[in-house]
Amino acid sequence: MKIFPAVTAIFLSFTITAAAQTKTPSLRELPYDTYLDKVEGAWMGKMIGVTFGQPWEFQYQNTPIGFDITDWPLSPTRMKDYRARATNRPDHEDWDPITSESDNQKIIIIHRFIEDSEKEHPSFGAPDNDDIYINLLFLYCLRKYGIDVDPVTVAHEWDAKIRQVWHANDAGLKNIRKGILPPDSGNPRYNLHADDIDFQIESDVFGMIAPGMPQVSNRYGERMGHIMNYGDGVYGGMFISAMYTQAFFAKNIREVVEKGLQAIPAQSLYAQLIRDVIRWHDENPGSSEPGATEKAWLKTWHLVQEKWGNADHCPDGYKQPFNIDAKLNGGYVVMGLLYGNGDWYKTMNYATRGGQDADCNPANAAGILGTLIGAHNIPAEYRDPLHNTYWNKTLAGLPDSFEIDVLSEDTAQIGLKVLLANGGEVKTKEKKLYLEIPQQEPTAPATLEQIEWKDDQPVLR
Repeated sequence: MKIFPAVTAIFLSFTITAAAQTKTPSLRELPYDTYLDKVEGAWMGKMIGVTFGQPWEFQYQNTPIGFDITDWPLSPTRMKDYRARATNRPDHEDWDPITSESDNQKIIIIHRFIEDSEKEHPSFGAPDNDDIYINLLFLYCLRKYGIDVDPVTVAHEWDAKIRQVWHANDAGLKNIRKGILPPDSGNPRYNLHADDIDFQIESDVFGMIAPGMPQVSNRYGERMGHIMNYGDGVYGGMFISAMYTQAFFAKNIREVVEKGLQAIPAQSLYAQLIRDVIRWHDENPGSSEPGATEKAWLKTWHLVQEKWGNADHCPDGYKQPFNIDAKLNGGYVVMGLLYGNGDWYKTMNYATRGGQDADCNPANAAGILGTLIGAHNIPAEYRDPLHNTYWNKTLAGLPDSFEIDVLSEDTAQIGLKVLLANGGEVKTKEKKLYLEIPQQEPTAPATLEQIEWKDDQPVLR
């Protein structure tokens, strides 16, 4: 269902506004067709990545997955071989994750996700997932209330439309339903999941609608990230969305990561972890020799685990193998991007094999890579099974399914509104539409927001 006006109407309605603004000294040109292709690559990548990783989500904790993942739920086989060889059985799917590296060659998967997808959508399409539907809800609010929608209004839409969420999102939603509204709903005084991964997995859309404008994506992050998170939990979302903004113009994935990192405070623990990952990758880059990159990636994984693996203060993760901390999982996203080095399969494989939140991490990584390369460059074996469809069963009052190409058009049209409101222009040249985008350098928030923890409790001042 197409829910936004046509791009031509947006262009006409904003022409006067754009002409009246002071012209930005430095503008970068992006053909609208290219912008749209990259936005579609972002949505496709996000959907492919999260579906690729979903069977492995939190099945491997404190250990990497000890083998390459060579099948996924939307393949013709529907992971038949993995399902047959899995240690856990579909009729007895108690949660018993692998927590030791000595066992990480065993196969433990979420059978139910694959089976439900196969039964509910035999003609394929991307299954419902919180990594997607919270992004969709943000987009819905931007359309319904305008690009300056306030977080309290978004919070009320959360209350009305969300049927199920977890961790920081769940804590934030419960706060909202008790009358504790943003930004307090994400504050550790009321939300012990404030450092969790949640905003990180659902901030993608704010990068999609701000091509080349990381200062704009950060403003959205500051407002929307505190619905459910605080401190590093917010910075994770800012980092991810900033990488999306950079992927519209960057020459390579390394540039995307380094520029994205500049969008969050350098002294934050989150930024420290990402700098560690970059440095350890450079010390252990791998090579084209057989097994060399695998060995290098594994070395970096162990260095990350040794320093940061016990950083989770989530009530469910403190002193447990389970780790849903935004920082650690953000590190796995970056490992997927750097060791994948632009290769679609390798990026998803490495991001998933880091373990822990093994669907969210390839979702972010593949979404960013999809933006960099565009939808037309995503390998057909992953793109085609989407059948241009995302299935929604969690958001009340929204369509049961979304056409991905129309969703991408709708997103890009919101992006035009954001562009014109932030000093950009939309022009035609030789009967083609072009975006003139203000040159923006990533700028981190001026004030550091960092939770101090004493065991599993925040120190409140």
